[in-house]
Amino acid sequence: MENNIVATFKKHNINVILNEKLNKHTTLNIGGPAKYFVYVENVLQLIDVLSITKFYNEKIFVIGAGSNLLVSDKGFDGVVIKLKKDFCTVNIEEEKVVAYSATMLPSLINTSVENSLAGLEELFGIPGSVGGAIIMNAGTKTATISDCLEYIEVVKIDDPEQGIIKLYKEQIDFGYRNSGLQNKYVIVSAHFRLKKEDKELLKKRLNEVLLQRIQTQPLGTFNAGCIFKNPYETELTAAKLIESAGLKGFSIGGACVSEKHANFIINKNNATCEDFINLIRHIIKVVKEKYNIELQPEITFVGVEL
Repeated sequence: MENNIVATFKKHNINVILNEKLNKHTTLNIGGPAKYFVYVENVLQLIDVLSITKFYNEKIFVIGAGSNLLVSDKGFDGVVIKLKKDFCTVNIEEEKVVAYSATMLPSLINTSVENSLAGLEELFGIPGSVGGAIIMNAGTKTATISDCLEYIEVVKIDDPEQGIIKLYKEQIDFGYRNSGLQNKYVIVSAHFRLKKEDKELLKKRLNEVLLQRIQTQPLGTFNAGCIFKNPYETELTAAKLIESAGLKGFSIGGACVSEKHANFIINKNNATCEDFINLIRHIIKVVKEKYNIELQPEITFVGVEL
């Protein structure tokens, strides 16, 4: 069966790599091999890959920039799709911006600012692709990527033959670090409406946002961004709860709670996925015992459960 799916991919001119190590594709530098790893260059290829994968009844995971993921040391027993080429472009027409899903978020924001368009600059410095950012409704305390969104174009994972479907913002169940889109759709493009503003003022704002990130976050380390959502039961952030529970700098194996920002766990010394899982469980347990608040993870787990 395995040879059959590989042969079918090749027949459709789709490049498939066997046992590709996923740590090469995640910002945590963690993750075992994918059974099949496929680079997809355009929408027609995407539809082919999804159709073939469905026919062979293989599991699917679409990996973006890998910045919000904890992948099992055993890897992923299915097809991992990585979008490139046609999916890495941005088109601007007056105040309308179309960003394809593999475009990096900082690149989209820089391009918008160069065109004197405001609305996304609060998100500057958030790593990751546009598609990944929409899937998790990435944002800060004051803004999310869905704020300026008009609609997205998607392909349905379990019915790719439908082709491209348009989903307006009102049809999407956007919430705090959630969209309800995960494992249902592959995002092709995102369509934003931004506002004209002075380019120099926008550039100044980008510098301020970036400076704040440099001062408060452990940039330059292997990390997956914020690990936990901020709880709704309290004014305190997840970072403050973890810090006041005395867990800054606490480590299990190679996984360590950042000294700079307690809601970041860094891969300090060749950490395994198991190290991360054990540390996340420990943080949840300690915060629950101390404050009776159960922290909820913000990151996505692939091939592993908490």
